[in-house]
Amino acid sequence: MRAGIIVIGNEVLSGKVTEINANWLLAQFHELGVPVMKVSIIPDEIPIIAREMRHFSEQFDVVITTGGVGPTHDDMTYAAAAEAFGCPLTYNDEMARVILNWAPDATPDGYLRMALLPQGTELVYDGGMPFPVTRLKNLYIMPGEPTVLRAKFSAIRELFRQEPYTLRRVWLHLDEGSIAPRLDALQKAHPDVEIGSYPVYQDPHYQVLVTFEAKDREAVQRVYESFVDGLAPEQIWKMA
Repeated sequence: MRAGIIVIGNEVLSGKVTEINANWLLAQFHELGVPVMKVSIIPDEIPIIAREMRHFSEQFDVVITTGGVGPTHDDMTYAAAAEAFGCPLTYNDEMARVILNWAPDATPDGYLRMALLPQGTELVYDGGMPFPVTRLKNLYIMPGEPTVLRAKFSAIRELFRQEPYTLRRVWLHLDEGSIAPRLDALQKAHPDVEIGSYPVYQDPHYQVLVTFEAKDREAVQRVYESFVDGLAPEQIWKMA
């Protein structure tokens, strides 16, 4: 399973709102063992949203969209999804009942506009959610408000769980350039283990963090030990 994330909103692209949903979702998918292949941030424009949805849906097994599902003029995600897959927007009676249970005074030009869904949309309930997650094909259409998004994704996250990643880390009192040849050689010899090197410049404890990661626990351990065995104790700040 591979995932993609689409963040929708002019407010994100303009910097008026700090985007935190994608970063949180990336961490969630990683813990679930699902690689995220792409994150896209796009404006509130139906043709752009529809094009991105089609592309992501074709490329990835699961797609999460965030933003644009409220009752106001700039909430265009459902209309874009209908355009993306060539299905009409229709009044969903079940979603309307959910909305009216939450807001009994909801009107068709207010909150009940959120009951206009692309035909074929499935309402996914789990974890005692008062509001369902809306799914169209392999798209899970989520709100942009972080608290609500996290609650909704947390309720369905186990649908996506796969074999977990194994991660080993070592923090070094070494310059990144001095270990580059060894890391290059290890990566070529072990292409199935992802090796990362991340320098820092203002931390008194270490100068570079090196990571080894894959779903094959034994392979990760072999590469990790091979690298660490070539280091002097004083070159290592911490291992995990």
